[in-house]
Amino acid sequence: MKKQNFIIGALFLTLASFFAKIIGAIYRIPLTNILGAEGLGLYQLIFPLYSVILVFCSTGVPNAIAKIIATKDNDDCKTVLKLSLIFFTLLSIVFSIILILFSKQIAIMQGNSDIAIVYLGIAPAIIFVGILSVFRGFFQGKQNIVPTSLSLIVEQTFKLLFGLLFSKLLINKGVVYGALGAVIGVTISELFALIIIFIEFIFYYKKNLVITSKHKSNIRISNILKIALPITFSSMIMPITLLIDSFLIVNLLKHIGYSVQDATNLYGILTGVVNSLINLPVVLSMSIATMAIPIISKLQYENKFVEVSQKSCTAFTLVLLIAIPCVIIFYFFSYDIITFLFRNGLKIGSINEFEVASKLLSIGSFSILFIAIVQISTTILQAINLSKIPIISLFIGCSIKIILTIVLVLIPNVNIYGAIISSLVCYLICSIINVGVLLKKVKIKLSYRYDIILPIIASVMMATTMRLVKYLLSNSVLVVPFMFVCGGIIYLLVYAIMTYGEKYNIQQIYEFTNRIIRKKDI
Repeated sequence: MKKQNFIIGALFLTLASFFAKIIGAIYRIPLTNILGAEGLGLYQLIFPLYSVILVFCSTGVPNAIAKIIATKDNDDCKTVLKLSLIFFTLLSIVFSIILILFSKQIAIMQGNSDIAIVYLGIAPAIIFVGILSVFRGFFQGKQNIVPTSLSLIVEQTFKLLFGLLFSKLLINKGVVYGALGAVIGVTISELFALIIIFIEFIFYYKKNLVITSKHKSNIRISNILKIALPITFSSMIMPITLLIDSFLIVNLLKHIGYSVQDATNLYGILTGVVNSLINLPVVLSMSIATMAIPIISKLQYENKFVEVSQKSCTAFTLVLLIAIPCVIIFYFFSYDIITFLFRNGLKIGSINEFEVASKLLSIGSFSILFIAIVQISTTILQAINLSKIPIISLFIGCSIKIILTIVLVLIPNVNIYGAIISSLVCYLICSIINVGVLLKKVKIKLSYRYDIILPIIASVMMATTMRLVKYLLSNSVLVVPFMFVCGGIIYLLVYAIMTYGEKYNIQQIYEFTNRIIRKKDI
């Protein structure tokens, strides 16, 4: 199978990830309608610890395996795959057992003992994800993003189907059982994603993994861990911070006078509604970062430093084109988005859940830009063997975040908003440190005009168009979809006209289009 070039590969994985994330976003809407804010809070409380465990068992694995495989022949690739499967499968089983044994104690420490049973439903998923990550890393190293993309779509689709099915069946037994049903859907979805990527591997193995020599591979699990551990440590800091949040926020809100139910509701709105929306555009930048790892690693290995700088600039440009308009949309249209998507799930009771979610989303919109920058800068730093920098920046940012969360949430007039403000500050600090190092080491030279100013101008035109559509269709139930469609079209048109209209004449545009049609490497 031919290797996809950087732009096409990133685009393909971006589209697949976006489609998978759309399914995930759609899933949140009926799930919120079934569980309500409290049930969503119970559902969300288990994921910080689950995410931390996945960091140990899987998060650093794909990038580490991809980095090794990108520079090895088939003999070494098979050895890397075999060792990784054995080690990370056993590690996943151990963590799954630990979670089952200590679920009750963990739930009590988080401030809501009811979620102990929910942990039991998610525990088997750790094993499936651990194995799945090894295969994803293998295909990522081969620069073949089709299996990863397909498994992502299968994963989200089955989570939607089984999560809603089991939560609906079990909600009559209580809101805790409704949350249990939702995580059972997650576990089943990971199993099916693993089955799909394993089938794809079998076909790939038969066609491509032919022995190229008779030498004995000198690859050891220590070689894999040497690369995986720095990536794991840098990936571990944020999930651990979110885990600390899961212990802090509910208890802090209870301390300033909120009931257990209201505190859980607010936590559910922050993590289940707002953060899921913020992560929707972020997944696009993560797709670009995923494709950048093997390409930049190989260029760095071959000492092609000019190309490393060029590919890094391309990755940053794509990330900014996605992040900037999303910040504008989420900031100015937060209430429209919340009321359109969650009008049947949120309610106005002891707290106005619509107003809280809207304000949180508006504040958190700026996080989209900084999270995207952190993701792509971390990826590049890892690819050029500077994995310590993201660890340091995340440690500093997350330490400040924890302190700010405690200080701000304990202020009654700030309460839950303190949590989103502290996250924003965290990502801002991390992005400043990472980009500062990259500017020195990789000599990234972004065009302020084309990479920042023009996207902002196009975004302003987009927002203006969306306001106009909202005014003209104010009484229509489809006003929000029309706003987004029209705004997206205007953004692309304005940016394309301003960029290519200035850079190229008509003949050059014609030739550029022909190169795309002929499928040449651009």
